[in-house]
Amino acid sequence: MAKNIQELLNQQDAYFRSHETLDLSFRIKQLKKLRGAISHFGPEIVKALHADLGKSEFEAFSSEIGMVQKELGTHLKKLKTWAKPKRVKTPIIAFPSSSYIQNQPYGKVLVISPFNFPFMLALIPAIGAISAGNVVVIKPSEYTKKTSEIVQKIIEYTFDEKYVAVVQGGIEVSQELLEQRWDKIFFTGSTRVGRIVMKAAAEYITPVVLELGGKNPVIVDRDANLKIAAKRIIWGKLLNAGQTCIAPDYLFVQETIFEEFLQELKAAILKFVSENPESCKDYPKIVNGNAVKRLSGLLKGATVYYGGKLDEETHHFSPTILTDVSSESEVMQDEIFGPILPVMTFSELHQAIDYINKGEKPLAAYYFGENKKTQKEFLRETYSGDSGINEVVMHFSNLWLPFGGVGLSGMGSYHGKRSFDIFSHQRSIIKTTTKIDLPIRYPPYKNVFLKLLQQLMK
Repeated sequence: MAKNIQELLNQQDAYFRSHETLDLSFRIKQLKKLRGAISHFGPEIVKALHADLGKSEFEAFSSEIGMVQKELGTHLKKLKTWAKPKRVKTPIIAFPSSSYIQNQPYGKVLVISPFNFPFMLALIPAIGAISAGNVVVIKPSEYTKKTSEIVQKIIEYTFDEKYVAVVQGGIEVSQELLEQRWDKIFFTGSTRVGRIVMKAAAEYITPVVLELGGKNPVIVDRDANLKIAAKRIIWGKLLNAGQTCIAPDYLFVQETIFEEFLQELKAAILKFVSENPESCKDYPKIVNGNAVKRLSGLLKGATVYYGGKLDEETHHFSPTILTDVSSESEVMQDEIFGPILPVMTFSELHQAIDYINKGEKPLAAYYFGENKKTQKEFLRETYSGDSGINEVVMHFSNLWLPFGGVGLSGMGSYHGKRSFDIFSHQRSIIKTTTKIDLPIRYPPYKNVFLKLLQQLMK
């Protein structure tokens, strides 16, 4: 590791200017090396994720390692196609010219990753940046030390730091990194910190990608398949113990099925993690004691229908269902980011939609119900980064779908080709032969040419 951040960035500047990263065969070779390193360190990655967040091997692979491997495989398969210059039409007024779009890397990219998916959300953006030909600095979360250490180990095993590097540290290091001049910044985290990142980026008019969060609503209508809806919602809520930016944040349940659906939610919890979730190997823990304390404070002003148990020492927080919740309840003020699920009722669909639209645009919005007309109404009248019908969270796993927020839930999208696109500048190029040079463009202008121009420009 270089002696300091500025020295590291000077090295990366010089390396990027060498143009070595522009070569597609070089990029593909580097991505293959990364794939090999992830496979090599696989058992250590699983151990780190378990130590930091209590993730089972299944969840570690399904929601982190496997996602990274799938992203890598897609880039290796498609990069040559994505990177090709794209020919576009040229208007007759520009004759005799041809036009095309060239993908160019931005240069120095900073990736700031969060604690909730500390492996996946450090590496998937980095894969996009490498694929597009950039040099990269990754700043992993200080809250998940074991995983941040294995991320650094993999990066140092695979790349020279002048090309891809990891910088560890807390808030002070993040602040120092944000004071530097970057060509692109990719940040995943809270809206509060996202504002800080965007403000810092404004100093140099640096483009940013912000993957933030929000209060993701779920509507369960009267004609929903209640058993399946409950299972899918609880699965999505308990993934990573609720520490997921696209997790269901609160439920709106049609009032005639409210009691029945509460029973289905409880049954799903018992089936998935039993009455003693703290001893369930498939149920993760909360990242630290401070986060447990914050979550416990969200129980105030509501009725605990089920759960509510916590352990500040082991960082376990049981799946919790809250009722008697209103818009003024503590739990409804900010994103929950934990295994607490407030449940409210509605009579007519427009009531739930109006409530959702009065708040900030969430990262995801979900609807459960069988009526296709009502499904379309929900999609037409709500606004969110992404959405699901009779499904939660799974859209994130589809690399052919762009993933990203809108408004306070973020800006920019990635995954698959979008990961390549978002780290590439699309440069427009027009190429004109000198063998023909039409006089129409040059003064002195003649009326006959004006009439011709007016026809061509229609």
